[in-house]
Amino acid sequence: MTLEQLEHELPNGLHDAKIRAFTRDLENDALVMNLNVLVGLPGDPPEARDAYRAATITFSGVKLFVVESPDASSAFLSPGDVSFSMERSELGTFSPEIEKRLANISERYSFFILDWLSSIHIAASSMSFAWNPEVTAAR
Repeated sequence: MTLEQLEHELPNGLHDAKIRAFTRDLENDALVMNLNVLVGLPGDPPEARDAYRAATITFSGVKLFVVESPDASSAFLSPGDVSFSMERSELGTFSPEIEKRLANISERYSFFILDWLSSIHIAASSMSFAWNPEVTAAR
């Protein structure tokens, strides 16, 4: 699965999803990203329209995980989940030496953290998605 495929499968894609936490497992070459995903639709009753559900994206074979420093003028000091936009990392995002070493890595994404005005970059061999059993209230 890719994040682009996930975007097409979810009712709202990852639009308005929020990152709650991420954990980098160095021994197992993995990154777990916990999210709140918007599942309510505009045509739903008002009480269900803003419903979120907890989910997990697991990146496997992680070769690169970079969290850029937040912009000093951003809301980075405020605790809580963060909004993001996501896209495939463009060639040239990293130094030529790093780009060369990542040439065979298929899943390369940049998450722009709107609350921080900075990005998280991930390069991994694969990814998976799962809904969490916990229920998340409307936001």
